[in-house]
Amino acid sequence: MDKIEHLEYLSKLEFTGEEKENFKKEFENILKFVDEIASLELPEGLDKDTPITLDDLRTDEPQASIPQEEALSNAPKQKDGCYLTPLVVE
Repeated sequence: MDKIEHLEYLSKLEFTGEEKENFKKEFENILKFVDEIASLELPEGLDKDTPITLDDLRTDEPQASIPQEEALSNAPKQKDGCYLTPLVVE
């Protein structure tokens, strides 16, 4: 059993021959990209095992805002100024 068939088995999916070939190419591209990232030079004092803390991340701030009426203008249904969605969980 090759790796694609093994993934197919584990995911309980069935792929056609063409889908397997496409998946194989995409998977190889992902692995090449991971290798590319792994080969990047890091600034002095950092290594790939250094954990990232919340202090290392930027502050998440809104960049732009639109009026509520405009945001809801394309909502199929709305109630009390919010999107109204179908019940998903009973």
